Amino acid sequence: MMAFGFGSYRLVKVCVRGICSAVGGEDTVFVHGCTLSVGAGPDRRGVLITGTSGAGKTKLVAGLLRHREFPVAVLNDDWGVISLRSGHAVSTGEGMLHMKTASVLALRPGFYASAPEGSYSADLSEPDQTARMLVAPHSVYGTAWSTAAAVVDHVAVVVREPADWLPPGGPGETVKALENEGAAGLARHHEMFFNGSLILTTEEDKLREERRYRQLLDRTTVSWINNCDTPQSLTGDFISTVIRPE
Repeated sequence: MMAFGFGSYRLVKVCVRGICSAVGGEDTVFVHGCTLSVGAGPDRRGVLITGTSGAGKTKLVAGLLRHREFPVAVLNDDWGVISLRSGHAVSTGEGMLHMKTASVLALRPGFYASAPEGSYSADLSEPDQTARMLVAPHSVYGTAWSTAAAVVDHVAVVVREPADWLPPGGPGETVKALENEGAAGLARHHEMFFNGSLILTTEEDKLREERRYRQLLDRTTVSWINNCDTPQSLTGDFISTVIRPE
């Protein structure tokens, strides 16, 4: 794909994600978030961490990577594809990731002192060229970056809501919360539902994506992780809810 006349690299990425969803088969869904492989051996499983921009996905992943109690591998950053038939998620194979500089520094403190020459460059399409960068995955995630496949059996939705906020009740309510456009609260922001399909414009497009997401949620366990406290609490909530549920 070649694109001309875009004011920002972000717009190119959005269009690529939308095109992938538009031409993808009915048995695949393109998701916005980070796909992890957690654990090792027979206990190894895939987890999708999703949520709106600013909810705390990067903060959560950074906290998990600092835990040494269990192996964590990052299969995709920002977006990727999941098979609805088998549940498999695989790396997109990107040679460079488009990331916020703040996210890079959260994931890899001391990045500028340790990153090899040529492993990153500023995003020259942005007015603030220090805000985002193109960066090699291994420079950010190190050995935690993986191209291996994993079967996703859990979806963790990160939100930033008041401490007394209650998540949706059943599967039907979850889909409604993810797709609701314009309602109050980050949990109901339309970006979470559109995910990899941010340029969809017709009702038919939306219904197709809704079917895909219903299939994804039907075959996985869904947990809502509220980022309303400290980074340590966010990581602890994920571990107790997703990795070591009682």
